[in-house]
Amino acid sequence: MAGIYIHIPFCKQACHYCDFHFSTSLKYKEELLHALVKEIKLQKSYLDNETIETVYFGGGTPSLLEADDINVLINTITELHTVSSNAEITLEANPDDLDDAKVKALRQTDVNRFSIGIQSFFDEDLLWMNRAHRSRHAEASVKRVQDAGFENITADLIYGYPLLTDTKWKQNLDKIFELSIPHISSYSMTVEPQTALGAFINKKAAAHE
Repeated sequence: MAGIYIHIPFCKQACHYCDFHFSTSLKYKEELLHALVKEIKLQKSYLDNETIETVYFGGGTPSLLEADDINVLINTITELHTVSSNAEITLEANPDDLDDAKVKALRQTDVNRFSIGIQSFFDEDLLWMNRAHRSRHAEASVKRVQDAGFENITADLIYGYPLLTDTKWKQNLDKIFELSIPHISSYSMTVEPQTALGAFINKKAAAHE
């Protein structure tokens, strides 16, 4: 099965735990889009004419793109490759990006699956992670996407950080079930050395030496 992954390296702000390549400035968005189109064309023969079954927009925060930007990239792929009629086309999205206007615009694209970075339904946890959204955004975004007719949704949850208790984890899962989200991606909090979280921990450790 052939698939194409497109990395969109833009974020509103830096999560304390993140060590992915990203920028909090959209200054070079147009240059990036032109480069991606060029790269898709240059790599046309790489998949040896296999049918594309999945297209995945990851990041970063791909939901910072406009619907027109996404259409340009998808159209470039469909012009150069055979894309399955039931291909899964996923957009990673932050809850605070999925307002009414954005969801309505995305209905005019071929995106048919959302990977929503909820991480937690507790505001204190989201603040600790330095996430841009709050719990009210998470619940509202899921309902908004569902109301627009999108059924294929996955939600990200993070576990293994100091503020999380068994009770809070169960409440996170209960909320996922209550919202009828069909798939969960769970990630353990990992302390990477070149992150704000890593620096905080090293500073605290040094203070106790």
